[in-house]
Amino acid sequence: MAVSCGIVGLPNVGKSTIYSALTAASAELGNFPFSTTEAATAVVAVPDERLEILHRYIETDRIVPASVKVVDIPGLVTGSSQGEGMGNKFLGQIMECHAIMHVVRCFGGDRVVREGPVDPRGDIETVELELALADLDTVRRAVERTAKKAKAVKEAREELEVLERARAVLEEGGQLRHHDWNEKALRVLRPLFLMTLKPVLYVANVGDDDLAGEGEWAQQVRAHAEAEGADWLPLCGDLELELRRMDEEDRELFMSELGVTELGLGRLLRATYHLLGLQTFFTAGPKEIRAWTIRRGDTAPKAAGEIHSDFEKKFIRAEVYSVDDLVEYGSEAAIKTAGKLRTEGKDYVMREGDVVHFLVGR
Repeated sequence: MAVSCGIVGLPNVGKSTIYSALTAASAELGNFPFSTTEAATAVVAVPDERLEILHRYIETDRIVPASVKVVDIPGLVTGSSQGEGMGNKFLGQIMECHAIMHVVRCFGGDRVVREGPVDPRGDIETVELELALADLDTVRRAVERTAKKAKAVKEAREELEVLERARAVLEEGGQLRHHDWNEKALRVLRPLFLMTLKPVLYVANVGDDDLAGEGEWAQQVRAHAEAEGADWLPLCGDLELELRRMDEEDRELFMSELGVTELGLGRLLRATYHLLGLQTFFTAGPKEIRAWTIRRGDTAPKAAGEIHSDFEKKFIRAEVYSVDDLVEYGSEAAIKTAGKLRTEGKDYVMREGDVVHFLVGR
């Protein structure tokens, strides 16, 4: 499945620096408000060492990792939902994303121009209020449309009840994801692409003197995330960008000196997968070894449908083994001889890291 994540935050909190570090793509960088004026988009390969492990044992023409689309949204400010700052046209780009990566400034100094002190809690509240106000405008319009139908159609009356409940939450400045919505209610809300309904990963953009995020500012982000039941992680955007621009040998040496074991890209994308309830399976053969993204709990036919829509309907069975099986036995033939190649049917629930051959009908 295609996965997309929008990076949001106030101006000059390091969104574009983190975007450039993650994507190796060029984004507008500056140290004054609204130095980024256009949303930037890049498709990022998901690091996965299991692809190389598979390649050690299976000859192939190419290796295709899973990918995530990352969108760098220019800074939101108080009034963005009403057209302030860079205006609200960028809010529409957040609506199109599956998840939100909320970058919060947790570093001091005068590297960037900013009015007032560093205030992670206040920054989070400002951004989330603007998203709530923008959603409120969307929901109010939906209420007006649905109210006209509700006079004659029972289903419309039920939809109106959901919309009015959502409106009440947003009028108080609340975030819709904090409230319980059953599947029937979500079928009403999802088509509106409401931003406060999307899962959020809070990213504390720390200084290079607080890489572990143990300082007061980063801990404010942690406390807010934990209170919401959300995920968070500390990341030093400047350091990540510097490491990304180094050649491999210098990068490894510098990371060793700092005690950094991996670039932030891997941590961020793993957190995004966890946030969205995603997992990976693999197909492997002489033409390609590929990683595929599915939701946790998906069955084998659903996974087959990621390869081609017809495969879900024409699914017969799946032959499944694990990467660990391949390492232990050395080849698919040896796995089969050892009785470790499993044959699974339509009810099989996919597991993280499955290597699969699908048999489908014509």
